[in-house]
Parts: sequence; structure tokens; C-alpha cells
Amino acid sequence: MPKGKQPAGDSGLSGQEPDDSILSLLPPEGAQGDRSVRQIAVDRVTINAKQPRLALPPLAIDELTASIREHGVLQPIIVRPTEPGSYEIVAGERRWRAVLSLGLPMIPAIVEAMSDEIALEVAIIENLQREDLSPLDEAAIFARMTSELGYSIRKLAERIGKDKGYVENRLRLMHAPADIRALVAERSDTISHAYELMKITDQARRSELAAQVMRGELSLARLKSVVRDERPEPAPAPEVAAPSIFPYASPNERPIIAATKPVNASASAPISAQAAAIASASDAALTNARDSLASSIDALAAVLHEIDQPEAGAPLSETDRANMAKWLLIARNKLDNLAAILRQKSE
Repeated sequence: MPKGKQPAGDSGLSGQEPDDSILSLLPPEGAQGDRSVRQIAVDRVTINAKQPRLALPPLAIDELTASIREHGVLQPIIVRPTEPGSYEIVAGERRWRAVLSLGLPMIPAIVEAMSDEIALEVAIIENLQREDLSPLDEAAIFARMTSELGYSIRKLAERIGKDKGYVENRLRLMHAPADIRALVAERSDTISHAYELMKITDQARRSELAAQVMRGELSLARLKSVVRDERPEPAPAPEVAAPSIFPYASPNERPIIAATKPVNASASAPISAQAAAIASASDAALTNARDSLASSIDALAAVLHEIDQPEAGAPLSETDRANMAKWLLIARNKLDNLAAILRQKSE
């Protein structure tokens, strides 16, 4: 069994405390309480309205109920106080439901005050430890972790011990067509087939192939071959002339453009006009152009440094950062070419 995973029945037989990955999210012991396990009344506990799990499988509940009837609840649930004497479940809803169905009056619990964000994260991490978690459940949980808890794909992958591709593929299921989601919901072992089927844009054909997969008539290798043969050839991308230095067309898009406009203006002029200007330029004009370029580079560096600070109101997005890096490389290549020309002429 993978480390940190609970069996599908969630029997709670692995120890007296929740997993360390859950306890690590709670305040340090003694900060808001002693974190001791106490018995609380079952009827004073309510479920978490933001339970991240899509469903509670009846079979798993039945197995858990049988285990608790025989062994009792050996792993406490985690609750947070809502009002004096009342609690909301943060982790352990299935244990609570099993105890409720058995008619037991009390349940062992760790009572801990925590924010909505921490409560959601604890609930999510607990659910991720279940071996019976379906790919669609995982997709929904990953989506909440990225959208509501601010996890990046990389941080989320590190948190659950998976690679980025695993997380990205699961998140793709959130936007998968209904026939693909139905296939995965019915047969979670077809997850790799699902990723291939998502490449088929024709709905009728995709549904036909999904039905064959559902019946076990189409292996993954065969499906990949079918998808490869049926996907249309991508149309050749039209050639678009790249901007001379930076990707922004308007000086109002970013303040750095105003500083670099003299470079843009010079670089965007026709080559013949540039050659004529260079040929007739005086030493003073060349000095001014060089100083203008140096000032533009300094201004760009200053602006990038300012907006990239943690306290900046509008830091560069990942896309803007990648675009700027790309256009800086283009600019550097152009400068390298000019330097090479100058060196050749001096030899």
C-alpha cells in the first residue's frame, strides 16, 4: 500500500492520530489547544458543506460500519467548533456517518479552531490519501486546490508526490466532454484511453470509440493508432513578422515601451532607409543612438525590477515573463549581428 494511503474502507486502524501530512496543516500543539482526543456527542456534529469529495461510496460506508462495529473508532475525526457545544467535520465524515448509522452516542475527535482555508486544505489532503479516489474526484480536488487554495501546478505536484504531467492530465478531465467523463466514471482504468479520446473532435466518432473502450473492444495501443490516423493534419501556421524587439504594439501597454520606442522605431524602419541613415550619420548621431539604446536598456531593467518585487501590485504574469524573455533574446541576437558586422569591417 502506498505510504500515507488509507484503505478504501477507511477503517482508521492505522493509528490513534491522523496522518502527519494532515497534522502539519494544524496550528502547533498548544497554540490553540492541546490537540488531545476527546469524546464528543455525535448529534452535535454537522457535515462540512464544502466537502471536496464528489460522493461517498455506499459500499465503502458499509465496510467501515462493519469495522467500527467490531473494533470501534480507532482514528479520531477532526472537527472545528462552530458555536458553543457544536462542531463541523473537517476530516472523517465517513467515520461519523458510520457511527451515526450504528446509533452510537459519542465519537472520538480532535477539536481545533481553524480558518475556512485551512479546513478545506485538511479535508482535501485527507481525501487525497484514499485509495478509492476516482480520477474525476482527483480532478475536482486538484481544481479546488489551484483555484481556491492558490496552489501552482508545481507546488501541487510536490504536495502529493506526483509529477506535473500527472496533475495537468487530471485537470484536463475537468473540461472533458460528457462522454469521456462518463467513461472514466464507469471504468477508472480507462483513464489513459480518455486522454487519447479527447484528441477526437468529432463528437459522434468519439462517442463510438468510447463505447468500444467501455466494452473492452479497443485496446490502448489500437486506440492510439486510430486517433493518429484520424486526426486532421494541422494547417501550416501563417508566417508573421516578429516585432523588432518587444511584443507590445502600443506605448500604453507597458511603461517600458516608451523607454524602448527609439530602438523600435529605428529597427522597424526599412532596411534601405536604415543603411542610408547609417551611411550619412555623424559621430554625434551615432553617439546619441548608442546613448539612447543604453538608456532604454537601463529603463527596461529598472521597470522589470520594480514590477517583479513581491509587494508589487501587478507583477508580470507567466505569459508576459516568457514573452519578454523571448523578445529580449531576439534583441540580443540583433545586437550580436551588428557587432559581428562591425568587427568584420574593422578587419
